[in-house]
Amino acid sequence: MAHARAEEVDGQIATWLGKICAGLDLDRSAIYERHAHERKIRYYKTWTRAGSPPFPASDDSVWDTEQLDAWLLAGKRLVYSRPSEIPAEFPDVRRFVGQYGPISSAILPMWAGGRVIGAASFGRFRSPRKWSPQLLQRLEFALRVFGSAIERKQAEAASRLAQEELALTQRRSIMAELIGSLAHELNQPLGAIMSNLGGLARLLSRVNTDRALALQAINNAMEDTKRASEIMRRVRSMFKGNQTQKIELDLGDLVNDVVRLVTREAVERDVAIHLDVQRLLPKVTGDHILLQQCILNLLMNALDACDGKSDHKRITIGVARENSDAIALTVSDNGPGIDQGVARRLFEPFVTTKANGMGLGLLVTRSIVEQHGGKISCESNPDGGATFSFTLPAANRKSHGSQSSRGRVKGGSR
Repeated sequence: MAHARAEEVDGQIATWLGKICAGLDLDRSAIYERHAHERKIRYYKTWTRAGSPPFPASDDSVWDTEQLDAWLLAGKRLVYSRPSEIPAEFPDVRRFVGQYGPISSAILPMWAGGRVIGAASFGRFRSPRKWSPQLLQRLEFALRVFGSAIERKQAEAASRLAQEELALTQRRSIMAELIGSLAHELNQPLGAIMSNLGGLARLLSRVNTDRALALQAINNAMEDTKRASEIMRRVRSMFKGNQTQKIELDLGDLVNDVVRLVTREAVERDVAIHLDVQRLLPKVTGDHILLQQCILNLLMNALDACDGKSDHKRITIGVARENSDAIALTVSDNGPGIDQGVARRLFEPFVTTKANGMGLGLLVTRSIVEQHGGKISCESNPDGGATFSFTLPAANRKSHGSQSSRGRVKGGSR
């Protein structure tokens, strides 16, 4: 019994109750278990000699024995050789015995360690029985073995429950992170679509509509719609186990595409975007949509950072050789800089400096960059603001020169 596995405890208790009753010529016995945070005990294992009265159903009102439960949980015995010996202070026990017996019984607390976790009863129906102190001590010793086994079973059940709850929490956390990431990524193309459609509505409300601007707004909205659709396709393919489609890409062209997407946003926020892209750089190998999303995340973060300034808002995007084997992209702003309290944890999940931020954009960006064999970092600028940069392995490691092409997207009146 002392070495029984958790799943064997119930069967072992039933077996040993029968052996104890047979050895002591008893007719009925039961183990009562105290449920967590309850002041009552409830029976869960019984043994009855053939021909002896069975226990009442567990939902029978006769089990309302509050006085006896409190007595046993205080670590005290209730022993009688005949019903007349039951103390008057236990009318609930007298009522039970009058209805269901037995004639003689020993009801003992069951200990596990230093606490009472239940009780046990041993009874005889055929004739009175004397309960010597030595016999009661031996029964209590057996109950300590039972209690230890039951406590071990309860501990293993609690451990399994905790593991299941932890697994459930982890699954919920993963789903929350996935949903948050998806919402974060879709928010940008959907916001751009709304911006373009809003501009189109204003154009159409004029008497003399600028057809070229209207066509551009429609084309931009269509491109953003395609990008949102592509993001959803990527999510579906991730669950289907499909690999991302990596091809050779010009990082400078990706930057130009992303800047075009946020031009209206930059104008509305009065932010000037400067480009510093070296010409004839080696290409990188990667997924077009995912790398575009990385650049867009960094650029949108820079735009948000510039909101804290009243004028001279500026973002600089650079693409240049890091070394002979890697290409570096940098996004630098002149905002308030990085909060030192979170500087070392910026790429961790749910860490954000934005009032309404979810703390997932940089996590997604880091994941994509590392998936492409690159590294990402950030630092504060000496003159204010912050610079985020990531490097990607060059697809072609031959030198192609280092001439630069510089440009500027103006916001506001600049």
